[in-house]
Amino acid sequence: MRYTQYKGVVEREYKKSLRKIMHEICAVEQLDAVEGALRLGVAKSIFEYWRNFYRYDDQQRLFDQKVQELDQPHYLYVNERKKPTAPSELKHSEELSLQGFQEQLEKMTAYYRAVQKESGGLAVEAANLQLFEFAEELLQRYQSGELHKEVMEKSLEENEKGK
Repeated sequence: MRYTQYKGVVEREYKKSLRKIMHEICAVEQLDAVEGALRLGVAKSIFEYWRNFYRYDDQQRLFDQKVQELDQPHYLYVNERKKPTAPSELKHSEELSLQGFQEQLEKMTAYYRAVQKESGGLAVEAANLQLFEFAEELLQRYQSGELHKEVMEKSLEENEKGK
C-alpha cells in the first residue's frame, strides 16, 4: 500500500482528517513514533513520515512556534506606544531622602515589570528589571540591618588578614 492508501484507511477509521488525528496523537497525547504507529496500525516509518509532513515532531513544533513569535514584530515595540508621559505623583518628590529613593525605586521596578510582562522579556528596557530588583533587595537589607552586619563582618576579616 502507498502512503495515500494508508491515509485513506486511517481517516475512514477515525472519521477525521489525518492532520487532526496526528495533532491529537503528537501534540495532545505526545506519543512517540512507536506508540503512535501502534495506535494507528501503520508502520513506524509511515507514522514518522506523516509526523514530519504535518510538522508535529517536538523540535519542529518548537521551531515553528518561535518563528511565529518572531514574525510578529509589533510585540517588540508594544511598550513604545504605552509609555507613560508623566509619572504619577510622588509623595517624597521634593526631598532627597531614603524614603524618596525607596519610593522612586519601587515605581521604576513596577514600570520595568510591566515592560517585561507586556513584551515577554523582548524589550530592551526589560533588561533593567534585574538591576532595580537587586537595588530593592539591597535597600531592604540595609533597612533591616543585614547589610551593616555583613559590612562589619567583612571589615573584621580584612583587619585580621592584615595583621
